Amino acid sequence: MDTILSLFKIDLGITHNLRDSFFIELINSSLFEIERKGISLDLSRSDDAMLLCDYALWTYRKRQEDVGLSRNIQHRLRNRIIEERIAKQDAIT
Repeated sequence: MDTILSLFKIDLGITHNLRDSFFIELINSSLFEIERKGISLDLSRSDDAMLLCDYALWTYRKRQEDVGLSRNIQHRLRNRIIEERIAKQDAIT
C-alpha cells in the first residue's frame, strides 16, 4: 500500500506527509469500492496497483463534482471484470 500512496502523492505533486492518513483511507475506500464491483485486485501487479491509484485519484479530484467515472477507468474496470469471468469459466471447465 505504501507504493500506491507514493504514486498517489507524486501524481498530486505532494511531498509532505500531513495528509497521509486521509489519503490512506481514501485509497482503502477505493479498494473496497472496486471489490464491491466484483473485482479482486492483486496489488503486486503493476496494472492493478495503477488502477487502484487512478481510481483513488479520480475520487479525490472529483469528490465535490457530480461527474461520471472517466472512460479510461471504466474500460479498465470492465476489462478486469471480463478477465475474472474468463478465469472462473476456465476453472469450471
